[in-house]
Amino acid sequence: MFIFLLFPRVAPAYRRPFWLAAFIMAVVSVIMEQLFLYFEVWGFSEAVDPLVGWWVLGAPVEEYVFWFGATPFCLSLYLGYRRLFGRKNA
Repeated sequence: MFIFLLFPRVAPAYRRPFWLAAFIMAVVSVIMEQLFLYFEVWGFSEAVDPLVGWWVLGAPVEEYVFWFGATPFCLSLYLGYRRLFGRKNA
């Protein structure tokens, strides 16, 4: 939600790099998730935590919602910080 409030005020030169970075981080996040599941860095259990029940590539859908939501949110915080406290052309 934050990005939709901020994006109209962001300089057009920053919009394309924003979405490119978000896409790259999404791909990296899926790969990282699969590696962590393969090497059993973490796991998921319905007995321990109630989940939605939808699984994608061996992980609950909540995990991907987090990864795909956190990246644009963090990038938008950076742009917002630059807009408020940094250079005025961001």
